[in-house]
Amino acid sequence: MNTKTLLLMTLYYIKYYRDNSVRINMKIVFTIIFLIFASTILGQETSFVSAENGLIVRKNPDQTSEKIGKLCYGTEVTIIKETEIGLKIVDAGKTISGQWFEIQELVGNLKGFVFSGYLTGDEIFTLKNPNVSILKGQLDSEQITEVIYNYLSNNYHPVGEKFQLEYYDWDKSKICSFTQEFKTGIKYSLYECKEGGGITVELELPKTNRNNLMNWIEGIYEVDNSDIDPNVWKENNTKFEPKEINPGCYYKIEEKDNSTFVGLFCGC
Repeated sequence: MNTKTLLLMTLYYIKYYRDNSVRINMKIVFTIIFLIFASTILGQETSFVSAENGLIVRKNPDQTSEKIGKLCYGTEVTIIKETEIGLKIVDAGKTISGQWFEIQELVGNLKGFVFSGYLTGDEIFTLKNPNVSILKGQLDSEQITEVIYNYLSNNYHPVGEKFQLEYYDWDKSKICSFTQEFKTGIKYSLYECKEGGGITVELELPKTNRNNLMNWIEGIYEVDNSDIDPNVWKENNTKFEPKEINPGCYYKIEEKDNSTFVGLFCGC
């Protein structure tokens, strides 16, 4: 029974009993109204766009149909209808099977048809924007010297204590390397045990949108940017490093099936 039918039934019920001077049973009325809202809200599910380069929205469920918009990676949409019109797409050598879904952008007005193979029921992970001024203040106060660890401590709760501890050879009371996990599946590792200096950070994240991650890296870099040779993106946006080969901070992004890794080395 659809929403329209339930609504008509409610209106008919109220009109009939009023016309016949019969007391209306409000329990029945409220039950029908509840069913209307339940069928409207619970009957529609939401999904998230998993295509890293965005997902094309078409006017009709056909690859030759007019393109009416594009949904960014991670956008949440409401599934209006599963058309059962099948479609297979080959992407990077892999065959992806699905069908055409009619969708409505949850926040926005875009409505049309998309390929279901690039939708997921799992919410897409995105890093919170770094607060550059707060992080700079923490560096100035020397609370903790590593920017990414400061950022994680400010925005995500740690899961357990630090582990895989190593200590400086010349001072066994001070930690020079450790790993710590944070909520939402983040894993952070730091290594700065070499006497010659330099710091290495490895960050494991849930699968992350590339544009969001690039903006995040640029924000982290801005916190302690004192390089004469500013960083630029290289190698298809997988590396963010000095334009020339100079001392500075070198960032590298590596994608795995279910995770995104960020490597950082600062030094000579």
